[in-house]
Amino acid sequence: MAADDLAPGALYHTVDQIGARDLWQQGITGAGVNVAVVDTGVTPLSAFSSPDKIVASVDFSVDAASPTTAFVDRNGHGSHLAGIIAGREPGATPADSAAHPETFLGVAPDAGIVSVKVADRAGDTRLADVVAGIEWVIEHAEELDIGVINFAFDSGSQLPYTDDVLAATVERAWHAGIVVVTAAGNEGAEPGALSSPANNPFVIAVGGAATGADLAVPEWSSVGDGTRNPDLVAPGVSIESVRVPGSDADTEHERGYVDEFTFKGSGSSQSAAFVAGAAALLRQANPAWSPDEVKAALVRSATPIPGATPEIAGSGLLDVAAAATADVSDATQTYERASAVAPVSAVAGVAEVGGGDEWLGAHWAGAHWAGAHWAGAHWAGAHWAGAHWAGAHWAGAHWAGAHWAGAHWAGAHWA
Repeated sequence: MAADDLAPGALYHTVDQIGARDLWQQGITGAGVNVAVVDTGVTPLSAFSSPDKIVASVDFSVDAASPTTAFVDRNGHGSHLAGIIAGREPGATPADSAAHPETFLGVAPDAGIVSVKVADRAGDTRLADVVAGIEWVIEHAEELDIGVINFAFDSGSQLPYTDDVLAATVERAWHAGIVVVTAAGNEGAEPGALSSPANNPFVIAVGGAATGADLAVPEWSSVGDGTRNPDLVAPGVSIESVRVPGSDADTEHERGYVDEFTFKGSGSSQSAAFVAGAAALLRQANPAWSPDEVKAALVRSATPIPGATPEIAGSGLLDVAAAATADVSDATQTYERASAVAPVSAVAGVAEVGGGDEWLGAHWAGAHWAGAHWAGAHWAGAHWAGAHWAGAHWAGAHWAGAHWAGAHWAGAHWA
């Protein structure tokens, strides 16, 4: 297969669009850095089959109550994002990948994935599950070498970030030394402000960008209010990543089908995944950098988009090659700290299930949670009290998510 035969949204082209291949040729591939994907899980398909790719898996969703659904990705969203972040086809070599457009490689092909499942097949979840999942990552970050969290969620909450439980939780991860990447959302110009947790100015909020040579921001990418804007944008239109056969995405949205292994999806969740992979590259290249310095490097090196205001595109399009050598002096963020604390009921309410190790009601994937066993995982796009998992459309049609309390997974269009 020739490169010209691939669509603009193929990872072969998008890793070049953001400068990742330039770093691969320098030996910077994400090695030694693990990314926690707080989503619907990651199915162990070929792109995740290397021995150290799925480092750990945990399930906080109601699916954990049944051995037939626990750790199973029956939706496809989490696996799609994980493929963008760190997928690697067996036998593919980052250093000579330019000569092999037929191979599949994510942005940080040697980074590991930690799957943190917080939603069931219908996309239903609870604030307790989400908060507990992030707190679990904080608790285990050091032992699992977790340097980055990818969190494609838009709660819809318009509370100030200082008073919002979810925004405060991701901020705790940030101050614990973990780079937190969130999707800005897929609400376009309405309501004109980012919602939780992207409204927290400490973390990295990512909007969508077109693929190919056209520097543009799609209409669905959420717009800031001039005070809190997206920090930058990244490719998010018709991105071709891992397909989970038989998942909801696969069976209900045929227009997203590309081939046996890949599926198309669009939205700020896909865009956030590109930045999460980029953050993994930066954490390998500059291991002494703090989260504030990683964010400063990404923002200061972004390519401005002509005609796009900061409210629309932040500092511009992701350029991870430039970010690796950016000046990060005076990068310390001094925003007001969030003061909200998760109520006891939000944590204690997580359903406990029998068998295996448990942490606030969650189950590890198998007896050896540190990478020896995998059990799959699952995502779904749905509502939780007015918020969205940023992944609203699949294959051009609206994803029929179920109400969970008001939120969407951040990843607006599939195909």
